[in-house]
Amino acid sequence: MLDAAVDALFDLGYSGASTLEIQRRAGLSRGGLLHQFASRDELLVAAVHHLASVRVAALSDDRDWPPTPRERVDAAVVAMWLQYRQPYFWVSVELWLAARHNPAVRRALEPLERELGESVRASTAAFFGEDLVEKSGYRPLTELLMTSMRGVGLAYALSPDRNPDSDPHLELWQKTARHHLLDESW
Repeated sequence: MLDAAVDALFDLGYSGASTLEIQRRAGLSRGGLLHQFASRDELLVAAVHHLASVRVAALSDDRDWPPTPRERVDAAVVAMWLQYRQPYFWVSVELWLAARHNPAVRRALEPLERELGESVRASTAAFFGEDLVEKSGYRPLTELLMTSMRGVGLAYALSPDRNPDSDPHLELWQKTARHHLLDESW
């Protein structure tokens, strides 16, 4: 059911992810759907956060990290950027926009977003490694990278044919991270 809700939200957007569409995709009756979730918004919020939580929890286990600090910083930035190209980013955006005008969605999202934000920060710390996380500029740097990546990620909605692997911001983010964490000059 949660997967069906995420798929509907990703494929059709917030307005198209109706309970009827989710039921159809999940192969459930209306009663089966409403038995677990009192509203569509409650289901959509739960589905997106389930997907994001599972993905974020697995992030630090996804790869072997390079041994040198410079290579690790570059790999960590690439791993961060990858998160803004995943389906859960786009379904989250759908809910964020819905929350702008829907107080029920906003109330449901706020506590879960705080919780997910902590998980994202913990996974990001695992990318960089304890030695780099202890640097004084680490926290503001990663917050800057996340907000910048979110904004650049949104630009792909208008030009999905762009190649995110060669996005010019990627090199800039890596240089910025190396400058702040490794004291590399520009």
